Amino acid sequence: MPLWEDLDLWVSAHPAALVAIAGAALLAGLVVAIAALVAARRLRRRYARLMMNQEGLDLEELLGSHGELLQEGLHSRERIEARLDAAEAQLRSTIAGVALVRYNAFRETGSDLSFSLALLDRDLNGVVLTSLFGRDESRCYGKTIERGEPVHSLSEEEACALVEAKSRVRAQD
Repeated sequence: MPLWEDLDLWVSAHPAALVAIAGAALLAGLVVAIAALVAARRLRRRYARLMMNQEGLDLEELLGSHGELLQEGLHSRERIEARLDAAEAQLRSTIAGVALVRYNAFRETGSDLSFSLALLDRDLNGVVLTSLFGRDESRCYGKTIERGEPVHSLSEEEACALVEAKSRVRAQD
């Protein structure tokens, strides 16, 4: 007897088995369909996120907009770097080291009313200002400092103020 005839006899004899097999196949198909729907929904969400949730946008437009955003970011970064360089250059010429030494320049005055003030930028350029206070008169002097060295000779107090101001500049570097 051919195989088809055996199968036909078996199906005729066991109709419940055929219904069970068909039900199992249907259930398996349903599970596969649900899994496919879940995967499609997940894929659709990922695609929407990739397309930045913009309807009607294709991949070519998306890449173009990303390229434009990247160029804007690079130009913005260049502008910020230029501003930072300008600010750093300006900062080099601001006062970075300050030191004040107070002392009694004349014996007839009772307290330390005289002072020497050193003001230096980051390149150690600046001035030392000195005020000598006396009962009858006061005098002020300014002496230039270039690259940490005085252009004119300094008094002991002025030299102390310069050394202290230099150390404060170096502490910032």
